[in-house]
Amino acid sequence: MISTLGHSQKEHETSHGSMSKSRWALEAHDTVIELNGRKFGTDDEGAPMMCNLVCQDMGRHVHVDYCRADSADNCNAPDTQHIKARMQPNPSQHKDWITHELYWKRLGFKDPYSRDDNNVFAKCDAMCAGPEHASSNPAQPSYCTLPMFHPPHAITSQGTGLGYVSNDGHLFSCKNPAVLQQAFHVIFVIDRSGSMSSSDRRPLPGTPVTNKITRSSNDRLGAVYSSLYAFWASRMSAVAGGNNAQVNAIRRDSYSVVLFDHAPVKCVANDFTSSPEQLIDTLLPYRANGGTSYDVALTAAEEVMRQYWTTERRVLSLVIFLSDGECSISDSKMQTFCRSAITLGRPVSFHGVSFGTNNGTLRRMVQIAREIQNGVPRDPLQPAAAVVESSFAEALDSVRLAETFLGIAESLKKPRGSLFQG
Repeated sequence: MISTLGHSQKEHETSHGSMSKSRWALEAHDTVIELNGRKFGTDDEGAPMMCNLVCQDMGRHVHVDYCRADSADNCNAPDTQHIKARMQPNPSQHKDWITHELYWKRLGFKDPYSRDDNNVFAKCDAMCAGPEHASSNPAQPSYCTLPMFHPPHAITSQGTGLGYVSNDGHLFSCKNPAVLQQAFHVIFVIDRSGSMSSSDRRPLPGTPVTNKITRSSNDRLGAVYSSLYAFWASRMSAVAGGNNAQVNAIRRDSYSVVLFDHAPVKCVANDFTSSPEQLIDTLLPYRANGGTSYDVALTAAEEVMRQYWTTERRVLSLVIFLSDGECSISDSKMQTFCRSAITLGRPVSFHGVSFGTNNGTLRRMVQIAREIQNGVPRDPLQPAAAVVESSFAEALDSVRLAETFLGIAESLKKPRGSLFQG
């Protein structure tokens, strides 16, 4: 904040010039912001930019300032959003995103931008994930219609008219990309061996099925079950646009579930119609017990994949393998599994999710799957959105699983950054 003794006005006039004393502060080291054909990364100089023009070039945007709260938990002031990551410069000092309006108020100078510009700057910078918005040159993004830093918008049973609400609470006026995207046969392969009875992970609280899952499996396996419920519920909500009556009419995904310890159980097979509650009820009788065999798990997954394989290009087989990682498997077994999908017509997308600290095996399985997947020439007739690269994740976050693996109407985040003197 800049203030001058003897001045009665709150805001001061000034001439504007180069941002040569500022440097770019971005939310991640690999984040890049492109303005007027020029790309900027973390700690790049701001000299090419003029302070009375840079905001207009950025469109919807935020600024960076040091956090003024005594702790991150208490950082809830209007027009601010606490930055969880440690950002340059001075990464040890906590920082906030702040709105354009608050930035100029704190600076103490009159905002040089027009009312129309400020109306744009005040709006949320989240973008719809629909590929149609990037198909033109230049791209025509569809932005959230709510203010910057708004609370998550509720998904109501009445829907939102012509638009939709994304899974992370943004409101868009365009079509829901989850309705338009490719379909999946998602095969969940879930470890229910004795080690999954550990209580270091428990069912997610506050869901409609938390109590029934807790009564059955208040442990790692219960955490997986609640993860699956949130996955299915978020998928249902996104595809239906908040209207549950439309779910069965719209849903083109199918779900299969293989539970395994030292032997596999095929609990759900190519299911198109069951609700998330019905799917969970099918799993609850199975509890953590027994040994662990990834070999029998992959064999069962391959059998399910082969039995329900479809030649339709818009249907992708996707395996999500959830385990605490306390097992081993040969490279050749994983290679055989992945190549079996190629013999059927296209590679499988394999995703390993770890709940324990021993995750080296799962990482290796994903590495093999990715190498084989990337080694196959892409089918030119297959939609680009139908290619989901194999991945590994350590955290149990079911909604993030849904967004990451299936692209369920998750809003894309415009790269955030700002010129900052620090």
